[in-house]
Amino acid sequence: MKKILLVLTACLTLVGVSALNAGDSAACAPSSCSKSESPCSNKDRVTSIRWIESVQHDLDADDCYVVLVGKITKKYKDETYFFTDGTGTIQLDSEKELPVGKNIVVRGRIDQAFLSIGKLEVEVCSWRYVK
Repeated sequence: MKKILLVLTACLTLVGVSALNAGDSAACAPSSCSKSESPCSNKDRVTSIRWIESVQHDLDADDCYVVLVGKITKKYKDETYFFTDGTGTIQLDSEKELPVGKNIVVRGRIDQAFLSIGKLEVEVCSWRYVK
């Protein structure tokens, strides 16, 4: 029983630490994905939602910097948005207000589900309207 409690406590601690880091703007820096062997080494290229979903179970892709072009289809609660680019739909997490229905460019980090708890999403670092 003590071992189970210890493992559960360790998991909850890791979740808490990752939640604290999620709000850190320095965590949005693309430096964590600069390795050439990384699946997302092209940090300045536009990425598709289909590609993000294809690397969903690749731990090297977690926290990698991505650029998406598309539009917000729906806002859910305070910081959750649904975004589509024509190849699929993904959940965005943004502390900033995003425009629903407008074409935008989103820069952010892939945030994979921890231990398959939660959803695959992109944490928004910045956005702008498409020119």
